[in-house]
Amino acid sequence: MGFLDLFGVSLILPLLLPVVKGLGVSHVTAGCVTSLYGAIQLFSSPVVDILGASLIIPLIILQVRGLGLSLLTASAINSVYGVLQVLSSPLVGSCSDVVGRRRVLLGCLAATALSYMVLGASHSLLIVIVARVIAGTFKHSQTICRALLADVTTSEDRSRVFGTFNATSSMGFIVGPMLGGHLSELHNGFALVCNLGAAIFIINCVLCWACIPENVVEEPGEKKKKKEIQGEDNLLQMMNLVRDVDWQVLWPIFTIRFLLSFSSLVYRSNFSLLIEQNFGAGPRVIGYLISFQGVISVMAGFMTGYISRYYHNSRTELYHSSCLLTLALVGLTVAPSLPLLLLFLVPLCLSNAITRVSGTAITISLCQPEQIGSVTGLGQSVTSVARMVTPLVAGVSQEMSVYGPGLMGAAAATIGATLARYMAHVHGKLKTV
Repeated sequence: MGFLDLFGVSLILPLLLPVVKGLGVSHVTAGCVTSLYGAIQLFSSPVVDILGASLIIPLIILQVRGLGLSLLTASAINSVYGVLQVLSSPLVGSCSDVVGRRRVLLGCLAATALSYMVLGASHSLLIVIVARVIAGTFKHSQTICRALLADVTTSEDRSRVFGTFNATSSMGFIVGPMLGGHLSELHNGFALVCNLGAAIFIINCVLCWACIPENVVEEPGEKKKKKEIQGEDNLLQMMNLVRDVDWQVLWPIFTIRFLLSFSSLVYRSNFSLLIEQNFGAGPRVIGYLISFQGVISVMAGFMTGYISRYYHNSRTELYHSSCLLTLALVGLTVAPSLPLLLLFLVPLCLSNAITRVSGTAITISLCQPEQIGSVTGLGQSVTSVARMVTPLVAGVSQEMSVYGPGLMGAAAATIGATLARYMAHVHGKLKTV
């Protein structure tokens, strides 16, 4: 299910920044376009629903521009998606706690498929806006899947299971960027790619309906009866779940997850332009570079379970992977050739996979079982905020220096690693008391 989700959303990812840059705009403007879109899901993986909207990113800009609208208008439309993702993610997660994962997941997949079909048939500004509102509100399938996995796994197995899930999902990025780039060049390519993405989400929806039971975790009779009695107050219950989250306990890990997401995304947001500017590579080479990272991410995802079993401590694991991320970003920033760039992409993908899994495992370990959906959604909102701001920051920093995005990413990763070290130290002292 994760593979189909990310395969569908990654089809046309590599085209965005080259297309926007081809309009004759600056790095800052290109960064604004991606930033306002707000939901570039590339490389996150965690983020991974962190990737859902990437199917439409490049072609929606072209579609809106084709309607005779300005780039500023296109950016404003794209911003709707990112804002709605941040606002709706905690509510959708809480909704899954109240009415069940399966129902919410089916609704999210069906609504996302509908939004892609509407977008593929768009010939006016209003239809484009409607399509993005639907997608921004309901594209949370990856978040719900992670909450569902947390329901059926023990704390000892979660790192391994999340790593396998991330790896399977990342397989969509091996083929998607290359396939989407080729399809978009065909006649009526925008509608073709949108409908293909919609079809993939429909298949995902059918698989969810057929394979996931209605009640993944059997609830105690009294709790189930209470939930049925309070069914009419679901919205109030969802808001209470978000309010009752222990922010004093969770804010350190949320801060670390934001910094680590920011550090990786600020480099990758303008990845296409950086490669084009530094090495003169074209879209096809860039597509292959993205697919290469997909391959490494898949391999890294399957390794995370073994790594977690070696550490037996998610906080120490997060600290060490944060340090590796810092070194990888420094190496990528100063790499003088494509072969060296490829070399440093390996630790970047590996560290991203480990930080996503360990960060999620720590977050879930700090909340109550009935709050898993809410906290997972809040964690996704944290990384969604990072995805909203990083393209703009990357564009501004790249205007100042070609090394700007990499250096900013390395600085953010250093701060995140420092906080992770402090968190691991405090946790170690508490265990010895």
